[in-house]
Amino acid sequence: MRDRLRRASFELIEERRVERISVSDITQLAGVSRQVFYQHFRDRDDAVAQAVAASFRELTPEAGEDPRAVIHRLCDFSARHADLYRNLYPSAASQQTANAYRDLLHPACVQLVEHLPDPETLADFVLGGIIEVIRLPAEGARGPATAESLRRRVDACLDAIGRPRARTA
Repeated sequence: MRDRLRRASFELIEERRVERISVSDITQLAGVSRQVFYQHFRDRDDAVAQAVAASFRELTPEAGEDPRAVIHRLCDFSARHADLYRNLYPSAASQQTANAYRDLLHPACVQLVEHLPDPETLADFVLGGIIEVIRLPAEGARGPATAESLRRRVDACLDAIGRPRARTA
């Protein structure tokens, strides 16, 4: 049931803004009762945030993977789901989603700056920058976002901090 509710929440957030989604919309699309909904989620925002966070599973890094690959997958995901970003921000669910982004990206950001002084602090700085570089175009603030354009923007920033690109075979 939880997965059905998350899928319904994800589908709805791709269609319209969070404030225009109700618990009834989610339960109706999932084919479950409100009682079942409240067995799994506190409220609509909790369901939406958990649905988006669950969708990040495809982005999870593999052991030893180049950190840019993880960030590039996030670029691809962001371009594919640009409507989701426009519909999510601002809402109460957006902070939970931002936390899920941070949890996913922080280890990759630490790897990117481990060659610099104070990598933990710089990783936080780089993480915030990556989120902004991806978020603004995905929200339509600077024209249409393609995966390639997002990758180029992120790579330009990473190149500026001196992180060499991974070698491709």
